[in-house]
Amino acid sequence: MKEAQYNMLLEAASSHNILTLTTSCAAACVFCSHHQNPKEVEAYYINKLTKEEAENLVEFLNRDSKITIGESATRICEGEPFAFEYIMDILRLIRSKYPNTTIQITTSGINLNEAILKGLQDIQNVELNISLNSCSEEGRQKLYGGKAHMQALEAVRLLKKYDLRFNGSIVAMPHLLGWEDLEQTISYFDRHGASTIRVFVPGYTKYTKIALPEVSINQDLEDMVHRLRSSIKTPIIVEPKMLKSLNAIIEGVIPDSPAFSNPIKSGDIITAVNKKSVFSRVDAYNKLYGSANPEVSFERAGKSMSCVVNKQKNSSSGLVFHYDIEFKTADSIKRKIEKFNEKECLLLASKLGYVIVCRILEEYKNLEIRVVSNNFFGGNIMCAGLLVLQDIEDALKQAAKSPQVVFLPQIMFDEKGRDLTGRHYIELEQEYGVRVVVL
Repeated sequence: MKEAQYNMLLEAASSHNILTLTTSCAAACVFCSHHQNPKEVEAYYINKLTKEEAENLVEFLNRDSKITIGESATRICEGEPFAFEYIMDILRLIRSKYPNTTIQITTSGINLNEAILKGLQDIQNVELNISLNSCSEEGRQKLYGGKAHMQALEAVRLLKKYDLRFNGSIVAMPHLLGWEDLEQTISYFDRHGASTIRVFVPGYTKYTKIALPEVSINQDLEDMVHRLRSSIKTPIIVEPKMLKSLNAIIEGVIPDSPAFSNPIKSGDIITAVNKKSVFSRVDAYNKLYGSANPEVSFERAGKSMSCVVNKQKNSSSGLVFHYDIEFKTADSIKRKIEKFNEKECLLLASKLGYVIVCRILEEYKNLEIRVVSNNFFGGNIMCAGLLVLQDIEDALKQAAKSPQVVFLPQIMFDEKGRDLTGRHYIELEQEYGVRVVVL
């Protein structure tokens, strides 16, 4: 792992609205992805960041978008935000500069205490994503290198007292802790007022050294969540999800949200908002978010229904969806492909994205769409963000015919066009004589 240069932190702030403060973390999670990377991967850590450097990063944030802290969304290894010495000073600075912008912080909760929670309440409009993973002392000791860090459970219990919104997340490890431990942790989040609960299939690479889950883990988790939905009021979703359509299927309704008093429920399919048809789950969410008192048309078991959700403009309806694709993103992809109508074209998609891509592009008969396997990382990795050029080369060797144009997912590459191993996609053009277009 290399030391991150300061300009990388500036890039994360200015381009992605991500404030990266520290790589330090005391949790020592057994499933931590930072320890599963091949040596070729260009991952970066933050050496000690000064208060002045952190304050300078705040200047590059966008007031019009949610500010994200602690989310591993760049090549910099994120640590525990509340382990950063000046975190509360930085949060107060953000609030003074951007009074109306939501601040979203992902945390293990082990550094949260009542004084910090009171401070977050004073700052206002802070949304926490809390990764609890187990609510039992024995389970937490197994996950966190022998330390239970039970203070995180106390922090969750106190969130309602300080009127702090939070989402719960759990990396499901039933093969280590048992299914009862997982269900108890979901119930703990539900009892203490989580807006949503995300249950993650544990991701692992071929370099993972801990015990692996059963191959049926995805379906087992889906079955468990389906069973729990009758007794747990908080929306529960399993991620990642291999989506089969663009239908705007509702996964749940956040308790006490604007939509909670309406007849709409989990399993319903949104078909229109204010009589305008929806393209996808994300499109449905955006239309709902941007509307005041939207009229929602939906289907349940083939029957058409409608209701009005009483809410303000630019606020959440409380309906929870899986993430698929925005209309403008799909439209941009189509326009790029149409420029090469007369060419032999090949689009390479991840296992997770393949079906959605096929649904969007089914009208383009000259376009071959193939799945790319994450052979470089191996394990159960199936996402586009962890594909590298080596995987693309493997897929090109298996293509039915030699393409003239190859379309690749943009998320594979950084701003300079380099994959996670530092290779530029121009190498494909030089080696295979193809035109590479990043979507």
